[in-house]
Amino acid sequence: MASDTETVPHLIVDRFENELTLIRDSGQQVSLKAHIIDHSEEDEEDHDLPPMSPEDFEKAVRAVDKLGLAWTADTVPGVKAKSTETESNLLSDEFEKLQNEYPNLPYEVFLAASYFLTGSAIYAKEAGGLESLKRKAEIARELIVTPDYKSAYFFRAAIKVPYLRDIDWEVVFKLHERGVKEIPGIAYGLLALSLQDPFFTGRPGSIRHLTVAVDEKLVDYLLRILEELKSKLGSAKQIDILSKSIVAGEEK
Repeated sequence: MASDTETVPHLIVDRFENELTLIRDSGQQVSLKAHIIDHSEEDEEDHDLPPMSPEDFEKAVRAVDKLGLAWTADTVPGVKAKSTETESNLLSDEFEKLQNEYPNLPYEVFLAASYFLTGSAIYAKEAGGLESLKRKAEIARELIVTPDYKSAYFFRAAIKVPYLRDIDWEVVFKLHERGVKEIPGIAYGLLALSLQDPFFTGRPGSIRHLTVAVDEKLVDYLLRILEELKSKLGSAKQIDILSKSIVAGEEK
């Protein structure tokens, strides 16, 4: 517990003045002008959007596909370029127009793809009814759900532990070290790992960050482990293909 004379570092958010004030443990104050965005009203508006008709859904999804863009399998799907040639379309006027015209499209993509992949009609009401959801699922089958999409969807739906979302890195060359007279002259890397909590937990969608240090030998060790893991994952994929072939043969 802090004493009466101790200042506990804290941050003051003044929405009226659009200002952030940091109170340091020394009592010193540092104020910054800020642009504080309140999404509460915007979120309520998005939530109240009516379901898209199957016709509008197909029109919008085909327009995105025509731009050379594909959907991610996130709970709130994002859009990515299918190739380097279509990356510029992410910033195109056509794509911006689609976003403005169909603001609920990412959510609708999630509903349609989820029904196609799981057969669960839990989101039928949000999609405008079961028949509407079925028609949208057929569009998702044709234009959204690729083998990669399916794999990513079930990977994120099945796991109960954080998964690796991204890695940033930098190389550090050590020139000085406390208590050392000579120049250490060593290089090592820092890996900034972004870990995302799976949707079906108490922390949906949150991202945590962890930074670790590695040298060249550790990098070689990690590469060997990852290559072995990649090989085993490839073998597991072949088992999946074989099991499906057996099931299909039994059904005949």
